[in-house]
Amino acid sequence: MDRLHTSPQDSADAGHLTRLFAMSPDLLAAAGFDGLLKSFNDAWEHQLGWPRATLEVKPYLEIVHPDDRSETEAQIARLAQGETIAEYVCRMVCADGSIRWMAWSGGPGEEAFYIVGRDVSDRLAMEHELAQRADRLQGTNAELQDFAHIASHDLSEPLRMVASFLGLLERRNAEQLDEAGREYLRQASQGAQRMRHLIDDLLTYSRVANEEPSREQVDLRGLVDGVLAVLGPAIAEASATVEVGELPTLEAEPAQLQQLLQNLIGNAVKFHAPGRPPTVRVGARRTIGATVVTVADDGIGIDEADQERIFAMFTRLHGRDAYVGTGIGLAICRRIVERHGGQIYVESAPGQGCAFHTLLPDAPAAPGTPRHTPAG
Repeated sequence: MDRLHTSPQDSADAGHLTRLFAMSPDLLAAAGFDGLLKSFNDAWEHQLGWPRATLEVKPYLEIVHPDDRSETEAQIARLAQGETIAEYVCRMVCADGSIRWMAWSGGPGEEAFYIVGRDVSDRLAMEHELAQRADRLQGTNAELQDFAHIASHDLSEPLRMVASFLGLLERRNAEQLDEAGREYLRQASQGAQRMRHLIDDLLTYSRVANEEPSREQVDLRGLVDGVLAVLGPAIAEASATVEVGELPTLEAEPAQLQQLLQNLIGNAVKFHAPGRPPTVRVGARRTIGATVVTVADDGIGIDEADQERIFAMFTRLHGRDAYVGTGIGLAICRRIVERHGGQIYVESAPGQGCAFHTLLPDAPAAPGTPRHTPAG
């Protein structure tokens, strides 16, 4: 009786649905709880290779991989209880014996359940390859860090011997050398000293890279006072003024945070225009779920094109004769901040000083959390 009263609009809608059902690249079906497919589109034949006549009589569990049938039955039981399946991934056996991974979603019905399947074999293969590459990269990074630590440690002893004998030679025989000889000796001693600083920085970077920070409550003002005491001679030599604002207590690894501040304040003191004593400002502010610590100066500044590059290992923007250093300090800073789940960035312009902002979250960020540069 109802069919006699079907309107033209109803017939048109049914025709549209039938056409969409047939044209979908996904596997669509109404599957009975008796184990047979009641209605399915052509994508089943095209993607799995089974003829329609076979699919109409073959129990659908028989084309599920044997190792996945038990879990598939459990998912069907959920549908029978009226639940909806958002995504269930299992292997399907094609007519030629090959295996395809399919991601299924489904909804319950009275005599059948309705399912949509999408081939995710290529996606899963790519994810597996990316995971393997990430594992290999992580292993390579660990090996490189171990190598840097071991090599730096093993270089320390012979360098100490070289520096010791250079000092002994200078004390005992400097007067017997001519001016050129004394200059050679001076340059050799300076080279040994630069190598000592480089090894120390490599050891620091290796230690930071390999050790997870042990977070505890840190009095930031007390930490800055300790850093200023260490940097006292450099501050006095540059006639620098260091202004320290109100600083909070925050959760961090004390030794690593001290290293971070020592590098940033030390750079702020060092990179100033000749004949102009620098002014350095240290402050902090709260933002959502984090503290931003800022070390600013009125020094020579950094060109915008170099503001990301300066955090890479061994990056030097100026000659050694102008400003001493190993080019590792800011790489150490970035590594410390990343170990704390935060980030560091700089605002600067040539001749207008620098402001290094370090964002330290209240709790470590979960692995893979996207990082965004906060405003201002």
